[in-house]
Amino acid sequence: MIVTPSWEPLRPLSHYLDAPDTAGVYEIGFRKDKYMALQNTAFGLHAVGYPTGFYPMYVGKHRRSLRKRLGEHFIGTNSVGKNRRGSKASKSIKNYYNSYLPELEAMQSKIPMELRFPLDGLFFTCIPLREPDKFESMVRLSHFNYPWNRRDEGHARDQANDTESLDFGYTYRPKAVQFIG
Repeated sequence: MIVTPSWEPLRPLSHYLDAPDTAGVYEIGFRKDKYMALQNTAFGLHAVGYPTGFYPMYVGKHRRSLRKRLGEHFIGTNSVGKNRRGSKASKSIKNYYNSYLPELEAMQSKIPMELRFPLDGLFFTCIPLREPDKFESMVRLSHFNYPWNRRDEGHARDQANDTESLDFGYTYRPKAVQFIG
């Protein structure tokens, strides 16, 4: 049996300091467990530990530290009281913190309960990996839609194609994998 990495528990993005200080892939989005059916079965092969009730909006990777990269996305006061300005946050994440969230908070009383989940803030999950570029491009971006991702990872997909995964024990293929052994 191949032992594979698993996803970390869902946490508020303000708790990015709890993320592993290793390479890996992360997703940022909304917690929706109050408003929708559980969705972990939709993630198939890579569902080990995937949080339920999570609506990912953005996927990213870091070759050294998930903790550092998630901290670069966060805008506001973190879990230890330090203010962060989102030095390398994506445009969509900056818009959420600087425009959409303040507007939603101002009209909170007019928003039906089932649509208030963006007011809870952004959440993250992550998976420590040795090869985050391959996993992000060939698995996450090739199989799932992330509304806040705009970049093309074609070069990373080309480099990953037909190579063996050090993390999952299969060969990367476009839209599928070939199991080894």
